[in-house]
Amino acid sequence: MKKLFYFIIILIFGACSITSEEDKTNYGTNEGTASSPVELTVGTAKNGTVSRSGYSYYKFTTSSGAGNYKLNIASLDIADSYYSSYAVRTQLYSNSGYTSSSWIDSEYCLSDCILYFDYVNLDNSTYYYLQISGYGAVSYSLTVSKGGSEGSRNNPVELKLSTAHASGTIDNIWSYPNYGSSYYKFKTSSADNYTLSMNNSDSLDCSLYSDSAFSTYVTSYSYGHCTASENLSKTFTGTTSSVGLLADTEYYLKIWGSETTAKTTTYDNMTVAPEG
Repeated sequence: MKKLFYFIIILIFGACSITSEEDKTNYGTNEGTASSPVELTVGTAKNGTVSRSGYSYYKFTTSSGAGNYKLNIASLDIADSYYSSYAVRTQLYSNSGYTSSSWIDSEYCLSDCILYFDYVNLDNSTYYYLQISGYGAVSYSLTVSKGGSEGSRNNPVELKLSTAHASGTIDNIWSYPNYGSSYYKFKTSSADNYTLSMNNSDSLDCSLYSDSAFSTYVTSYSYGHCTASENLSKTFTGTTSSVGLLADTEYYLKIWGSETTAKTTTYDNMTVAPEG
């Protein structure tokens, strides 16, 4: 009887060992939390990880000035992937609440990549927050750096009348709804027509606005919009050639690339000057 009892016990434990086989999936490790994200230094690489179906949290400050920023994801390696199209998903937010109202952009990578956050320009000296999720256990190197375009809607670069904004760059790509735009403003001295001129080797386009939200064209599209070209030039006349822009008034200028291939366009001698 004892032999039969021990035999039954062995069978039970043997069955348990078969049905409870150890899960050997690599789930990886998350970094940071929503309330305490890891800080990235612009221009400096940071090695990191994110777990399978988990989130890692980071933040960075735009100490290099307003403009568009890019994220370089390098040395990307994934273990136990459960999705063939992507390895990581990045989401950029304007505050640490990671809410839908603060969401700026989402991008995906399967291998090493550079993400431009949909060419949205970020404000000066402001913290932004990254949430990265993994489609497996992922390791990578992250580098946030300043892109080519300058200024933002909230922090446009100020142009002085009749003084050349000596040189700069614009990330040039035609990609709705953002185009690697740069943002500027200038204040008129008197009621007059004002001419924008600049030297640029690749085709650029521009629009002039009467509001700081860059949403209202000066009188109409035709009077406030440039013709895309190299060596961009446009005279802003208001409603007719004799009216001109209002005196002692701030106007807001957006310049963007019109090329279909992503590239960084250099320019120099950007000048806004009155005719009179």
